[in-house]
Amino acid sequence: MKIKYEFIFENNRLEVFILNFNDSTLKLESFPVEINEPWTKLEYNQCKGCALSTTIHKYCPVARNLSYVMLQFKDDVSYEKVKVQVSTERRVTEKHASLQEGISTLMGLIMATSGCPILDKFKPMAFIHLPFSGEMETIFRAISMYITAQYMRKINNLEPDWDLKNFRSMYAAVNQINFDFAERLKLIKGSDANINALILLDLFAQAGSLSFSESWMKELEPMFAAYLKD
Repeated sequence: MKIKYEFIFENNRLEVFILNFNDSTLKLESFPVEINEPWTKLEYNQCKGCALSTTIHKYCPVARNLSYVMLQFKDDVSYEKVKVQVSTERRVTEKHASLQEGISTLMGLIMATSGCPILDKFKPMAFIHLPFSGEMETIFRAISMYITAQYMRKINNLEPDWDLKNFRSMYAAVNQINFDFAERLKLIKGSDANINALILLDLFAQAGSLSFSESWMKELEPMFAAYLKD
């Protein structure tokens, strides 16, 4: 699987990122990073709850892959207007947006597929990657993924969480990671595009942990009327 992100600036500057994924596991193939920034080391402000060992992993796999993107935009401002084109095998999505919006959606894809034990739970969403999705779309996709995961647990003789009791805690872990990454990114000198993209991404993570409720489900109920008949 391959996803290509193209950032086209108003002065015709072009930044292209090609993401290649393992077809079965959806793990992102590491970017060819040549410069290893200090903030990419696992031991630097290591995320709370991180299961990776610094004796085995010198670099945080997420930070290392993000560095490939962020160093290209370290001198750019978040509100700069760009055209972002996202190409997959089946479709092309294009949007005129602020640079921070484009970086944020790319950042989310990289973070979910780089090999972080906590963020790995979001990796299936890369299979149905939806650039620039809104809050409702993101939560809908996340819940659909989570329910599918519970069925996977059931057929593998593991206890499923049909009541979604752990859904909020899954997103709470993402909030913590985003907070810790904000500390890492302070070492990147330059403008604000990268850090504001992470803040934008964190807003959606917070929405995922807070917006899921019975009242929210009631809003969706009319769409599912056909399933609510005997």
